[in-house]
Amino acid sequence: MSYNKQSHDACDFINHDEIIDTLRYAEQYKDDEKVISDILRKAAEMHGLDHREAAVLLLAEDPATRQRVAQLAEQIKLRFYGKRIVLFAPLYLSNYCINGCVYCPYHAKNRTIPRHKLTQEQIRQEVIALQDMGHKRLALEAGEDPRNNPIEYILESIQTIYSIHHKNGAIRRVNVNIAATTVEEYRMLHEAGIGTYILFQETYHKEHYEELHPRG
Repeated sequence: MSYNKQSHDACDFINHDEIIDTLRYAEQYKDDEKVISDILRKAAEMHGLDHREAAVLLLAEDPATRQRVAQLAEQIKLRFYGKRIVLFAPLYLSNYCINGCVYCPYHAKNRTIPRHKLTQEQIRQEVIALQDMGHKRLALEAGEDPRNNPIEYILESIQTIYSIHHKNGAIRRVNVNIAATTVEEYRMLHEAGIGTYILFQETYHKEHYEELHPRG
């Protein structure tokens, strides 16, 4: 299969051969002054880099090059955001999970930890406590478990959070860090007023992914 970033098929836009070729490309050009200068010139225009260009910068080992990358990144950050740091607090709704990710203590085979799922009243108490600490932005966390953590539970939890008007105001933004879902459910999250949807992909390397995620 060939790489196609416009495709809706995961095997096309997360293409193993393209990933391996990208790593080879980055290794080949990580010390090439002209290639790196061209990439940094493009980055300075703030129209985005492709994955191969980004890989070259990530693999660059020369201290002077790394310093140039850091300085340009700081300039771009200041132009977009200014001298501003935005914090959010994680709010764990449930540690029920059906997956077997070997690096996570919540994996399904772990029988030594108690499993919890917050009620809406418990969520309310947690949110008020976080507001008292000064937080205005939250990131909802939940294990992947369609029976214990269905989308309806997530949506109800978002509604509960936005409905809380405590002494120092309300939560301004709820971000959501839950398992990959369907287009329809992404629309439901959007309609619920989330800020961002967060999905961590620990690796795009096929063999490593299968080793780290043996089930689920």
